Amino acid sequence: MFEARFQTYWADSDPAGIVFFPHFFRFVEQAEEELFRSAGEERQQLLVENHVWIPRVEAFAKFSKPIRQGEAVRVQLNPLLQGLKTIRYDFVVVHDQTGEDVAAGYVTVVCVDAENFKSTPIPDPLRKIIEKAQ
Repeated sequence: MFEARFQTYWADSDPAGIVFFPHFFRFVEQAEEELFRSAGEERQQLLVENHVWIPRVEAFAKFSKPIRQGEAVRVQLNPLLQGLKTIRYDFVVVHDQTGEDVAAGYVTVVCVDAENFKSTPIPDPLRKIIEKAQ
């Protein structure tokens, strides 16, 4: 499992000062990017070099407690290879100070050829990073 910490800001919140739910998915996306960075790679560069994209095809989250603007969260990301072309990122968002779970869910991505947008096997450089994080 991989973990990344993120600070929330006023711009992340609704008028009540609670972090707006779509921003949780942004934190998960940032954690995914940090996962690649922690392996010494830039995700976007790997995608370009391997002529692939990894679009999101499914996303789910269940929110159990609010996060107020200004509080920090930790995203615990567990990437799971599903066959040759799919990665499912299971995640838990944790309140940084209390350690309480505030949200959990998953995001599923499929590897596609950048030229024709048809599904294709995940290239080895990306696969190795995911396998190491499992």
